[in-house]
Amino acid sequence: MSRFKKHRTWPLLLISFSVTFTISLIVFAALKMAPFGSSSILANDSAVQYVDFFTYLKHALMGTAGKAYSFSNSLGGGMYANWTYYLLSPFNLIFVLVSRQAIPVAMLFVTALKYSTAALAAQVLASHRYGKNWYTLVFSVSYGLSGFLIANFLNIMWMDGVILLPLVILGIDRLFEEHRLIPYVVPLSLSFITNYYIGFMVAIFSALYFCWQWASHHQPQLLRKIALFVGGSLLSGMIGAIVLIPTYLALSASRLSSAGADFTIKPLFSLIDLPSKLIPGSFNFAQLSNGLPNLYMGMIALLGAVFYFLAPAISVRERLISGVMTVILMLSIWLNPLVIMWQGFRAPVWYLYRHSFIVIFWLLLLGLRGLANLPSVSRLRMIIASVVVGGVVFIPTAWRMGSHKYVTLTNLVLGGVLLLVAAILLYSWAHHLFPQKWVVGGLLTLLVLDMGANAYASLKAISFISKADFTVTSKALNAAYTEAKTLAPNTFYRVNSDTQRSMDDPYQYNFNGVSTFSSVLNTSTINALTNVGAIGSAGRVKNNDLTWPLESLLGVRQLLLVNTQSTKTTTPEYQQISSRIIDNPRYDLPAYKLIGHNDYFNIYQNPDALPVATQIYRKVPTQVQANPVLQQNAYFSTFTPETIGAIFTTTDFSGITVDNVKPLTTLTNAIATKKDKKLGATITLNVNPSTEQRYLVMGENMRKNMAISINNVPLKNDPDNGSKTVSLPIDAEKPTTVTLTFNRNIDQIDLDHFALYTLNRQPFEQAVAAAKQHAPKQVVKNGSVTLTTRQNNSGYIMLTIPYEKGWQVDNKQVKIQNYRGFIGLKVPSASLKFTLSYHTPGIKAGWTVTSLGLIGLIALAFLEYWPRNGKHAILVNWPARFRKMWQ
Repeated sequence: MSRFKKHRTWPLLLISFSVTFTISLIVFAALKMAPFGSSSILANDSAVQYVDFFTYLKHALMGTAGKAYSFSNSLGGGMYANWTYYLLSPFNLIFVLVSRQAIPVAMLFVTALKYSTAALAAQVLASHRYGKNWYTLVFSVSYGLSGFLIANFLNIMWMDGVILLPLVILGIDRLFEEHRLIPYVVPLSLSFITNYYIGFMVAIFSALYFCWQWASHHQPQLLRKIALFVGGSLLSGMIGAIVLIPTYLALSASRLSSAGADFTIKPLFSLIDLPSKLIPGSFNFAQLSNGLPNLYMGMIALLGAVFYFLAPAISVRERLISGVMTVILMLSIWLNPLVIMWQGFRAPVWYLYRHSFIVIFWLLLLGLRGLANLPSVSRLRMIIASVVVGGVVFIPTAWRMGSHKYVTLTNLVLGGVLLLVAAILLYSWAHHLFPQKWVVGGLLTLLVLDMGANAYASLKAISFISKADFTVTSKALNAAYTEAKTLAPNTFYRVNSDTQRSMDDPYQYNFNGVSTFSSVLNTSTINALTNVGAIGSAGRVKNNDLTWPLESLLGVRQLLLVNTQSTKTTTPEYQQISSRIIDNPRYDLPAYKLIGHNDYFNIYQNPDALPVATQIYRKVPTQVQANPVLQQNAYFSTFTPETIGAIFTTTDFSGITVDNVKPLTTLTNAIATKKDKKLGATITLNVNPSTEQRYLVMGENMRKNMAISINNVPLKNDPDNGSKTVSLPIDAEKPTTVTLTFNRNIDQIDLDHFALYTLNRQPFEQAVAAAKQHAPKQVVKNGSVTLTTRQNNSGYIMLTIPYEKGWQVDNKQVKIQNYRGFIGLKVPSASLKFTLSYHTPGIKAGWTVTSLGLIGLIALAFLEYWPRNGKHAILVNWPARFRKMWQ
């Protein structure tokens, strides 16, 4: 008979899920998140990454976007690592069922469902151990609404591993109890598949927990259990190989391959600050970037974990070993090398303590066992322990309150009241001071209030984007990109815009773009784009302030700009859209042709946009200065058989005036130094009138340390890496003024790559005409490029597609090469038709290992659950046997 039927614990599963789900929705409604109000659940990365990836998932599964490869991934990129990190949760199928505009609302309900499912999984474990006792609900609800899950409302792709952790631990328990492996192998395999990153942490804790079980209890047949655990872990890895192998290869080509970690042995925070994370609401936006680990688990569970070590009913051996385990886990969130190890031996960007859910889970396990054995704790011990806990938590927190902006007096008082009430009620229950039903009712009511108050107070400290911020901007951009597609030629092209909801707009609106933001972005994409003038950093490249020559080089054929002549400029919708403008003024816009418009956007066509594949007459130089204009010179010089002049040449400023700056003999790469450090400082530069298009190049260092304006109009700056190029006004009569102002507290600035350039139209037009004329015939799709070369060609072709190892060619005469981050081809001089196709590296090996793992799983199921006597036993008894698998 099923354990759940035997003990009638299934109602507790329903209660834990329902209570957690209801609390979540009440908190979201109180914060006025859509559909309950004008706010949304979108904030930080969920607003600028995940909502776009979920929309891409909808496009991909409906067949309108590439699955293995996508040109929405910046200039093009493999998608496997994006799938395995962001998109493999089964909950994500909900996003496919709703409209694109409704995805933020769907994210709210998916978040509540994941909180509730985590509570449900925890309840399964607790009920397995302690049947239908009330304190199992403390364990499950506290886990589902723990500080980690509440703080990571925006990282919902991590939650599947958190959901599966209790089931993995239940599997280990059953391995010790019954010598069965499937209850362990299945959830661990799923944790690898749904999110390998959190699955790695679950696997580490599984090994620690197995050691704890072995050391804390007498274990007969120990060698057999060790063999079963190791074999089961390896089998789980084999089943997850379809995710693990290709993802590992993809990550080796991303920023994670070079994201070195500092393994210096040092504490990451003062231990006196950690108790502040044990009071409700101890969270704010600053905690996302460099805050302390989120450990809130509720006051009842916290006291239960302390009482565990005081319970005589629990053996001294178990309590000592549990103490060692607790110390190990606490050190893992305090000492730098251990923290880095849990993150896959790489230092993460933002939110360092991503494994803190492991610590919470362990403390909740102790709390569950402590509450189960609470009657054995003496009255005096309970009183003293409660007072000590109060002192340890609240005295240092109050003392350091001025240093922690996330700690408020309200939260401090609330925490004190919750702890006091929890201590009184637990004391009353353990020693039967009042009717047990009333005390248990009080404890469960306190549980709901405690976890709900923490969720509300924590999320209230976060700035969420408004519902309109997503829906209005998204609706207008989608309409503009849809209209642009109707005006587009029937060939491959890229689109750019001066307005952006996020860097992942190409995923959201399903077009071939330039920008992207992803933790697993290929480094060749970042390097190729930042070399030629885009700006970016680890995990992202941006499309703001691209220039006419650069957009031509990259094949950007359409440009969307906010319609400044619209009759709707005074409407809230227009104001919302114009607030999303990311570009500085496009003074080189006369080179483009207006081909369409609506109330919010003008659509322009770039007649000089090059095809993706162009014939080049010499390899791109490998050594070019880290200056985007010189990089573009190098690329354009390869398009003609004869040598042409540089498309960009330097131009002198006509005048320079300094204020509180030491005299400068040159500008490019000069060091500008203040005379008086206490005063402000400016450099004013004049540019003669001209009918030629000129561009200003500004290096990364000076952009980050100066305010720059053109004709007294401040430039939008950007903190990311790389040099930026902006166009200057074309004016035959009036000079242009460029003003550089030192930022506050900056005394010396390197004017790195700072220079004025003139675009030479004749060589530019020659290069563009030659590139178009000699380009091979081409058909470009997501993941494939079919080319037909010309007779007597130069032997070299360059594609403005980032180089990746997954590209293969169906003709041995063609050799794929890496041309400074772009795909290069060495081809025979004779006319030839061939196809380049993208194949995810490691996918065949992954499928092979996973197939072997699944065969092993089937064989294991046969050995563990099917009888060995009787010819027809498998067919006759399989329903009962299947039910017993999860007993």
